[in-house]
Amino acid sequence: MKNVLISGANGFVGTNLVKKLIEEEIRVTALVRPGNAGNIMGYPNIDIVYCELKEIKQLCDRLKDKMEFDTMYHLAWAGTSGDGRADYDIQCDNIKYTLDIIHLAHSLNIKRFIGAGTLAEYDGLAYIPQDGASPNPVAMYAAAKISAHYMSKIECNRLGIEHVWGVFSNIYGVGNTTNNFVNFAVKLMLSGKRASFTAGEQNYDFVYISDFVKGLYLLGKNGKKNCEYFIGSGKPRKLKEYILSIRNAIDENIELFMGEIPFNGVSLGCDKLSTLKLERDTGYKAEVDFDEGISQTVEWLRKINN
Repeated sequence: MKNVLISGANGFVGTNLVKKLIEEEIRVTALVRPGNAGNIMGYPNIDIVYCELKEIKQLCDRLKDKMEFDTMYHLAWAGTSGDGRADYDIQCDNIKYTLDIIHLAHSLNIKRFIGAGTLAEYDGLAYIPQDGASPNPVAMYAAAKISAHYMSKIECNRLGIEHVWGVFSNIYGVGNTTNNFVNFAVKLMLSGKRASFTAGEQNYDFVYISDFVKGLYLLGKNGKKNCEYFIGSGKPRKLKEYILSIRNAIDENIELFMGEIPFNGVSLGCDKLSTLKLERDTGYKAEVDFDEGISQTVEWLRKINN
């Protein structure tokens, strides 16, 4: 990789991926919403192009004279949290924009597309098709990601673009302002409110942001076409064990109320959370242990929430 085009470059993952690519001496062109470049404004060796996702197909004329791009990372996705996950208009638009950006890649003669999948795809495929299943409205997000995954693979193959799909694990770390599980649990315990959770028997995986973007970078560099790769820590375990580690990083005396919240879903086998294929094909290896990463994250969240 020498010249990379990234959508959604201003988000938590995108910002850290841009930093990683620049460290690897790769030229980055970042596609972001107007006026929303965030921290990447200060990075060297980067071009910023403002564009709404709905206008993505009109970008060719603005980009074709900049440079020859070899790789496209598509990270932009609206409605990744909150009520937006259940909004079918938002989620259907996301599918269309994914296909639109593939057509942009084709018009720019980009030969490699890296898509942003999610662990919710595995949950959705394991639970939604079951007879008698009662999926939550937020499963609309999983269904849209599944559709974008398969439809983008079909379209990339039709257009002669290498398709690589990264399945995102539960990403955490310093700088993440989303209400993901780690942030939710830390803030709940720091607030002194009742620390109620499910029984935590389901298998989970949390990966620190620096490890995650290393995996994304290696997908662009070494991932095999028409393959999907789970990007995680390589050490999945029961959710209750992670909750205990979070509690211990804050205050070992906090009482936990496990099992007070019902669990509606399925527990994935650890084989679905394996990074062995990613390690074999790309040389990936996670380095940040959860206890180390959660200590840094808790310290950061304490500071910004005081």
